[in-house]
Amino acid sequence: MRSERFLFPLAAAIAAAHAPHAAAESGDELPTIVVREVMPDDIARAPGAAARLTDEQLRSLRPYSMHDALGFVPGVRSIDDDAAGRRSGIGIRGAPPRRSRKTLLLEDGTPINASTYLDSSAHYTPPMERLESVDVLKASGQIVHGPLNNHGIVNFRNKRPTAVPETSVEIAAGTLDTLKRHVLHRRMVGSVGVVASYTGMDADGTFDVEDTSFDDFYGSVEWHIDDTSVLGASFTYFEERSHYDESNLTPIEFAIAPRTKLGRFGQEHNTFALNYRKADVVYSTDAGDRLSVSAKVFFTDVDRPRFTVVPGDSPIDALPDIIPENPFEPGVTGRMESRNRHYRTYGIETRMALEVSGPHTLEWGVRAEDHSFDDMRNRADGGRIITESDRGALIRVEHYEAHAVSAFVQDRIELSDWVITPGLRAEEFTQSKVRESIPLDPGPHGPEERDRNSILLPGVSVLYTGLPSAQVFGSVQRGYSPAIARTATGFPLLPEIGLNTQIGVRGTLGARVGYDVVAFHNRLENTLVRQAFTIDGLNVTLNSGDSTASGIDVGLRIDSSPERTAANAFVELAYNYTSAKFDGGPLDGRRVPEIPRHAGSLTIGFEHPSGWHVSGTIGHFGDFYTDVTNIEAFTLVDEDDLAPLGPGDDFSVREPVVVGRVPSHTLVSARVSYRLPGRDTTIWLQGRNLTDKLYVVDVENGLRPGPQRTVVGGVSLRF
Repeated sequence: MRSERFLFPLAAAIAAAHAPHAAAESGDELPTIVVREVMPDDIARAPGAAARLTDEQLRSLRPYSMHDALGFVPGVRSIDDDAAGRRSGIGIRGAPPRRSRKTLLLEDGTPINASTYLDSSAHYTPPMERLESVDVLKASGQIVHGPLNNHGIVNFRNKRPTAVPETSVEIAAGTLDTLKRHVLHRRMVGSVGVVASYTGMDADGTFDVEDTSFDDFYGSVEWHIDDTSVLGASFTYFEERSHYDESNLTPIEFAIAPRTKLGRFGQEHNTFALNYRKADVVYSTDAGDRLSVSAKVFFTDVDRPRFTVVPGDSPIDALPDIIPENPFEPGVTGRMESRNRHYRTYGIETRMALEVSGPHTLEWGVRAEDHSFDDMRNRADGGRIITESDRGALIRVEHYEAHAVSAFVQDRIELSDWVITPGLRAEEFTQSKVRESIPLDPGPHGPEERDRNSILLPGVSVLYTGLPSAQVFGSVQRGYSPAIARTATGFPLLPEIGLNTQIGVRGTLGARVGYDVVAFHNRLENTLVRQAFTIDGLNVTLNSGDSTASGIDVGLRIDSSPERTAANAFVELAYNYTSAKFDGGPLDGRRVPEIPRHAGSLTIGFEHPSGWHVSGTIGHFGDFYTDVTNIEAFTLVDEDDLAPLGPGDDFSVREPVVVGRVPSHTLVSARVSYRLPGRDTTIWLQGRNLTDKLYVVDVENGLRPGPQRTVVGGVSLRF
């Protein structure tokens, strides 16, 4: 890592912070640039489609998981790979949800995808209980934020210190052996603010051998140096220990016992661990009446081992029974392997805003990042069970690195009722890959592979605020997703480049109706598609041609008593339609995998000033395909050519390749809460999938069912 890559932007920030203060020519004060945020506090000032879930909304809606919470945002889709939503599966509009690979996830402005430039998979999102909001930008903000900025950005904002000391405590329990606990304290001590939080959860999974347990520790400190300068630091440690794996069911097995893995081939011994660390230091200052500066240094460390039994192949003729060629008996026979992935990211970022003469406000920034990623394999034979604390013998190491420098500049031009913001983002990054020689894998191996990319992302957004109670907005911006370096074939792949356009209107009709309607069209070159199979334990991602994604987002809220001073009945709609298809080539007209046409939720509820809240939600997720050829029926196929397997064939027990169209599903959830008189204590009960509907949530190494009916009750206190 070259030190000058980091020293340059840091020196620029320090120099700007101590520059002489310019004389003010206007009474307006420029708000401090804060790199923890991605959009204005007032959404009406956002130059594109945006949404926010506040802490108050999360406490009213009582979602079981973050995925459930995002179902209330138009255009955001999520896929549950586990009952607690810890395997992050978030997509926006035309972005496939699985592992959030094409959605930029931020926590206080810091990327939390495992590695945005090497492997953008995500296994972590912060617990809802310690968040003040979840902010969503849709096809907007590509100039300031990147990469993974074709479709949208989600920023999880942690709670900050309060002038009056505040403590919140929550405990909840329910079906699936669910146990949730949370405690948070925040306060100011003189000029120093502190936040300390602990959140934990235990729950069973969707299969009989699955369970999840995590503990999350978060702390932050803010020193208000003076009226214009703040120095802050935060640290997160998140630990998960779960019984979980990605070997799912063949269609025949799913039809007979859709939630059963016990006794299948020793899957009860499969485990997953996550050790996640994040730290950042932020300095913000108003260096005069016109110049605002913010600088951040950040670090993330993701250690993600997964341990699975390796059973070999089994004859199709034996189904629904599994007869592995390498059976597993603890302490006697059989093999276990781990897929241990360790990611580290170091970065520094500066942003500045300068109010110049006339209607112009210039904003610019520089960021530098170094990424490293070790993809390791460990093995143990003789029926030995390996775990996070005993990982077996190291048999393979692939080492990846990425170095990235990015810069942006934009000009916010305010002309009466119009705000026009042209800008340009430039990114340059390198990716490298080498298979290292170790005692159990001495080689010879191929030489180091390396790739370099330089990308320019121009864009312009327009916001019109001249209507009495509405804003009209539109944007045309370029975005991109770096190619995933960890793929079985094709290194280096080409980045996915998008031209993203949208036009929309948001506002109110009287005091009772709020609405947000946006039409969008994205054109993607070299579309990156994750295939439905693996090779030698590696996922396969390919550039599958050009594609388009067009559609509409609709958000609507109707209140009978918007002041909330009397009983209020309300209706809330979040709907998205997306048509994502390949455009040209051999796949012309076929739907892009993992993207349903229809998704959304309709919530009807009642709330009363005395403390009652009752509401129910109908959520719908449309059908989608799992392969680029759009095979209809669930079919067990060969991984080489996707040809259907039949009598006399064998299939991989650990990673069966199943393709087909996943049917749509509609689920019902509800919640009721009561706030006790005279105190900030709330008793609540919530349930999801109340009809206990059996449905296929995804097809990845076989069929996986969605979570069953779950009912949880709890108590929340604030004092």
